[in-house]
Amino acid sequence: MKTTLSLFVIACCLALILAPSTAASTFGFRIKADIPFDFQVGKKKMPKGDYIIESVGSGGTVLIRREKGGKAVNVMTVIDKLTDKHKSKLVFRRYGDQYFLARIWDGSSETVLKIEKSSAEKKVAKSFKGQSGKDEDEIPVTDK
Repeated sequence: MKTTLSLFVIACCLALILAPSTAASTFGFRIKADIPFDFQVGKKKMPKGDYIIESVGSGGTVLIRREKGGKAVNVMTVIDKLTDKHKSKLVFRRYGDQYFLARIWDGSSETVLKIEKSSAEKKVAKSFKGQSGKDEDEIPVTDK
């Protein structure tokens, strides 16, 4: 009985560990966005312009790069929620005139990817605490 219970617990743990990686490995995308303002991803400042946003591998890594070369950044994402709205868009958190990439909605799947707040964003957010300066802005994007 003890052996059966132990095997069951091990099997459940393996299922929980492998389930997210299996879901992530089937998720891949490539979208194009014209971002009309300077923004930050983590600690990296990115100028306004045309960008390609695409999944890299199966671990939740996303590459954000200028379409014509130049600046690029890899960022880790987590699955935020599932949605039935199949429309690609980027969502930015705005503090005054500073923008931070917050979520990526890929229209080819039901998954919304969330980018955790960086230390740079937390510092800016702290200065806006208690003010109505924080907003979210959406940028429509095209699948490429």
